[in-house]
Amino acid sequence: MKKRMNVLMAMGLAATMIMSPVAAFAEETAASDGAKWTEEETADGWMKVTNEDGATLGYSKDSGVTIIEQDGYAFKDLDQDGELDVYEDWRQDASTRAEDLASKMSGEEIAPLLTHGGWSSFGKDVGADEEYLAAGGRAGVTRSAGNEGNTEMAVSWNNALQEYAEANGGYGVPVTISIDPNYISDVIDKNGLGATMSTDDANEAAQLHSKSYRAVGVTMLLGPQVDVASESSWDRTSGTFSEDPALNRDLANAYISGLQSTYDENGNDLGWGDDSVVAIVKHYVGAGASEGGRNDHNDSGKYTVFPGNDFGAHLIPFFDGAFNLTSVTGKAGGVMPNYGISYSEDESLGEEVGGAYSEYKMNLLRDNGYDGFVLTDWQVTEDADGAMGSRAFGVEDLTEGERFAKLFENGVDQVGGTSNTEAAIEGYQIMVDDLGEEEALATMREHAAKFFVTQINTGLFENSYLDTEESTAVAWSDEVKAEGAELQKKSVVMLKNSDNTIHAYDETAEKSTLYVPYTYKTSGAAWMGYTYSCEPVIDIDKASEYYNVVTDSVGEPSGTDDDGNAIYTADDIIRASAEDIAACDYAIVAMKAPYTDGTTDEDGNYLPASMQFEEYTAETAPEEAIANGTELVEMADGYYGTTTQEVEEDRSYQGATAGQANNYAEYETLKYVDSAVSDDCKVIVIVGSNSSAAMVWSEVEPLADVIFWNDGEMTYDDEVLLSLMTGQTEPNALLIKQQPASMEAVEAQQEDVPRDVECYVDADGNTYDFAYGLNWSGVINDERVETYSAEPLTTPETITYTAAE
Repeated sequence: MKKRMNVLMAMGLAATMIMSPVAAFAEETAASDGAKWTEEETADGWMKVTNEDGATLGYSKDSGVTIIEQDGYAFKDLDQDGELDVYEDWRQDASTRAEDLASKMSGEEIAPLLTHGGWSSFGKDVGADEEYLAAGGRAGVTRSAGNEGNTEMAVSWNNALQEYAEANGGYGVPVTISIDPNYISDVIDKNGLGATMSTDDANEAAQLHSKSYRAVGVTMLLGPQVDVASESSWDRTSGTFSEDPALNRDLANAYISGLQSTYDENGNDLGWGDDSVVAIVKHYVGAGASEGGRNDHNDSGKYTVFPGNDFGAHLIPFFDGAFNLTSVTGKAGGVMPNYGISYSEDESLGEEVGGAYSEYKMNLLRDNGYDGFVLTDWQVTEDADGAMGSRAFGVEDLTEGERFAKLFENGVDQVGGTSNTEAAIEGYQIMVDDLGEEEALATMREHAAKFFVTQINTGLFENSYLDTEESTAVAWSDEVKAEGAELQKKSVVMLKNSDNTIHAYDETAEKSTLYVPYTYKTSGAAWMGYTYSCEPVIDIDKASEYYNVVTDSVGEPSGTDDDGNAIYTADDIIRASAEDIAACDYAIVAMKAPYTDGTTDEDGNYLPASMQFEEYTAETAPEEAIANGTELVEMADGYYGTTTQEVEEDRSYQGATAGQANNYAEYETLKYVDSAVSDDCKVIVIVGSNSSAAMVWSEVEPLADVIFWNDGEMTYDDEVLLSLMTGQTEPNALLIKQQPASMEAVEAQQEDVPRDVECYVDADGNTYDFAYGLNWSGVINDERVETYSAEPLTTPETITYTAAE
């Protein structure tokens, strides 16, 4: 019967055909007289079993799963065969259990498990995800579960997914819910933690994150990103810690340790447990050396380049940090290969294929002892999707099934961004033809076991259900948000403080007068539509607690969109009177750093990334790109018409122009404030970091007396920023990336070499270099600065790696 059900499962038949016979024969098990377990039904409707000095179990009374008692303890009969299998025995170690379960499964049953899609059903039932679950898929990413206000919904949705998985498929394999790194409960993430340069803060933030993630059902983080962001304009810097290999190594160790370990009330590291979240450290390896800062999600950004022969520096955060933890879990539970092709003329860095397809990169992992779970980045098996192109770099000529087979054979355990279980099964069948059935099945079972280990380590096989009361007490709770606010304060860098404008708070001083201008904002994107607004640069009510506030107002919207709807324009801001502004002691402008992502124009020509507000023409960019690659073009054959020929691409962007930054209106607000205030008024500028965590300061710095820079993508609480502005909190953060003197300085650097950029020098003579920051006394020069300002490391210490000549 069970074998028959598994075959049906692999074929993707409807859940009801599988579930009904099993549920009909389920029998309840009562605890014996000498039992060491008790059972109760929770308020959320699932059954909770508590073992004395043992695992706590959870199951659905409607799934067909029952309890088996052995040696007085309770165990879940996940495959519903009435016997205690090794994988069902929570007393066994994770590897033993995982291998036992994998050994019971066929290649066709395993293949769907080796996909990792995106959950689309977020709600009270499995909805649109039923087809994927019925086909055998058990992993997917969500962003909704981590959002404020969604906790109760996340609980009911998680429980619905888990109940369905428990009832269907024959083995009771639970669901893995993953999430991209985010600021759940308002706790800072990588850039902000990098700016603290504190392993203690990184560990604390990770523990806060893990508890909040687990409260909404997340057991796997698609992160942290530990890439060395050595290219100044790289648009994915915002997701990593810094551009320094040593700092990324130390913070990777601290953060992953805090994320994966469960700690007791005394802070003792218990290893894997109820608060643990599996880290999928990324992007292995060299993604931060993107040529010209291009986005590797697109074909135009498919190459990483190493003109400084510094590939070894990019290995350091992985092998010396993430794979060499000082905590009980030992190593990151998983790793995600990068999209890009590591370009080398002599192929010393492997063949020209994306990271997950690269035998060189995968062998480097395995040959140096990493045996954890490998999950690809998203959609690397899919064909081109509109303007995004294909991300199957270097293997575009293969079918989806062939790509799956190549990945499985190359040591990939799960393919991200796809729910195509049919292509996964096809990939297995191709492996059978390539390797023979015995070797192909053994390979698939190894992959399945790696996935099961991540689930067993986080306790999913014992209890995958959530309790609403417990979850809402953690995720987005006032207590956790307050801890997050304290970490926010530690991550804001003071770059400029002319005339000691910002100093310790004086409770006896009278309120000063602050001008809070309005600015024009455009939000959204072309594919989802735009919204237009005129807003104060900081919350007026909060600012009024500390200052007498002068501000602007807004008239009726005077513009119209393409559909004739009324929209605001910058002209709708009604500025405060010149007299009121002239009486102000301070003015504040809050803005986002300028960043224009590299893109292609309608003719397919690449336009460069830019980190300034004004237009930028790349006159000093290299005349020839390092990695040009090849493309197929049609050309005249001289006789009968045209022929297709492979020619070298021209990927240079010398002379191309990037337009004004899309938040140019914020720069215009600053210029207006500079022109409107008196000479005695101090202008405070708060700049939120951008995608590259850097900018060209020559436009903004001369107009500011004080500059605060908050690293990270999150919107910092205005109370946090006001605390720093008013001197209630002394700034202590440091720059995670060199701030370039100009875009020409960006073009002159080498993409793979950390900290090789000519840095900006401000009017006070301070150089905006890596690890620079101010406190009330001036330039910070503490142990952190001394440690991380040393020459950047170039070679990992824990493995033998020799760079190619």
